[in-house]
Amino acid sequence: MRSTLVRSVVLTAVGAGLAFGLTACGGVDKSALSGKLKTESDFKGLPSSVTDCFADAMLKYGDKDDLQKYVDGKLKLDDIGGMDGKDAEAAGQKCADKVK
Repeated sequence: MRSTLVRSVVLTAVGAGLAFGLTACGGVDKSALSGKLKTESDFKGLPSSVTDCFADAMLKYGDKDDLQKYVDGKLKLDDIGGMDGKDAEAAGQKCADKVK
């Protein structure tokens, strides 16, 4: 009985550790990032296709740690690293061009 309980606790702990590790390795979730963007005054009222476009660009060019901090509310949008390069700005402009 005791060995079954210990095995169950160990398997649960290992499973939780793997789940946490995979989430951390996987990076920021696009829907979470898009949802967070929708809370920004500049993004309120924009179609989901536009916020999703910006989220895609941010996921491609933005600093992964900064993106997670932003989603967690620990960093401002303007402080996300990696978004000031030519390619990132061009991707952002393509998204902005979708707004009519």
